[in-house]
Amino acid sequence: QIMIRAKQPQRHGSTSSRPSHNKGIAVEFGGGNHDSHSQARAKKKHSKSLAANPQGILAKSFVAGIVLLLFMGRTHFQSQSTTTKLNLKQALPKLDLPKDWQSWTFKRFKTEFQCRHRPSSAFELYTVEDFQMMRDTYIQYVDRSYKFDDPVPPTEGYSLHVKGTPQPYHAKKQHVADGGQRGLYASRDIHKGELVHNGTKSDVSFPNANAYRRFMFGLPKREMGCDVTEWTWTQQQGENGPLKLMTGFTISILINEGWTDEDVNVLPESDVSPLFYSTRDIQKGEELLTTYETLYSTDHDAVGLMWK
Repeated sequence: QIMIRAKQPQRHGSTSSRPSHNKGIAVEFGGGNHDSHSQARAKKKHSKSLAANPQGILAKSFVAGIVLLLFMGRTHFQSQSTTTKLNLKQALPKLDLPKDWQSWTFKRFKTEFQCRHRPSSAFELYTVEDFQMMRDTYIQYVDRSYKFDDPVPPTEGYSLHVKGTPQPYHAKKQHVADGGQRGLYASRDIHKGELVHNGTKSDVSFPNANAYRRFMFGLPKREMGCDVTEWTWTQQQGENGPLKLMTGFTISILINEGWTDEDVNVLPESDVSPLFYSTRDIQKGEELLTTYETLYSTDHDAVGLMWK
């Protein structure tokens, strides 16, 4: 026989040391002839009272059931929350860092990763999976709260104006005879003065040099690290903001440098602006070119990474 009843609050000074995990609820197990005669008479009288008031029985049973369900649900939620925290902690893999990793310079990354000896076949266009690897690494080792939630896949760029609508260019790899470079080409005619690129929607920054180093060591492929060395620059965050190491994880990072001033057709508003505009009319299929010399004054030493 099982009876659920509301538990009376324990009086101060009670000698009972038995802990109660179900606050306000007590579950009694009984049966056989263990009750005294006085207890039996009390129960019989109580049963007659309940029989005369069936609504009371239902009300008390309903309340007891609700309280019990709430307690079980709370316990289950706490258990799941603990499991989630453990999974998040376990999801962060341990980096195999060299003892002197904090002193690695920009040039050492290029040397140790053998970036100067890559064949032309290594300069392929990135897939969605490749960009996702880089994004996952950034979240794991640089900023756990960062969200890449643009609906446009990184192989097409990002939402330039309307969400879900990419910018007016696409990525393409040249023929090996032409150098085999990856670059950006106009997907349509672009008018002079048109906004072509918005870095606030594609670029990411590193809080310090060690965050950049951890990111580089965390990349699953050394070839990706070599690409990142080519796709890294320093940029001042606004007129009076700090200087930050920057990179990007969409095809917008593939814009190349023009050899002459006549070649250049895309430039930022200023040396601290992330907004790029066309400097002249650009025909469909024409390569988009900028200038690295006056784009942003890349200074690895100033951000603690050091060049050599």
